[in-house]
Amino acid sequence: MFAQLVGLNILVFDYITPCYLLIEQLLFFLPFSLLVWGWIYWRLDVLARGACRPLFRFDFEGDVPRPLDYFVASFSSLLSPGNSVIQGNSARARVLVLVHGLIIYNFMGLTLSRAVALVQGQ
Repeated sequence: MFAQLVGLNILVFDYITPCYLLIEQLLFFLPFSLLVWGWIYWRLDVLARGACRPLFRFDFEGDVPRPLDYFVASFSSLLSPGNSVIQGNSARARVLVLVHGLIIYNFMGLTLSRAVALVQGQ
């Protein structure tokens, strides 16, 4: 996933490939990335909950989050990046949430740059 993200950032400087193709690549990679982040949150938290030390907490009522809650938290970070639904209980978990947020902002910037290039006709 990291190599694909770097590749998408390098494609910003590609003037040969049509802009609509580059924005399609972003739109196909975004759901894949959000699914992967939901899976990462879920797997790490399940392992930590086995040791009675949950890594993440959510902004909802309930004791134990369901697997769907992790994927919803991952996708909701795209809709409201400033208000995270998931927070880390440890420093490592907070860094993981921060990295996820940075990747979401990266996607937004890439999509905006491709949209501007499409409007300008380049």
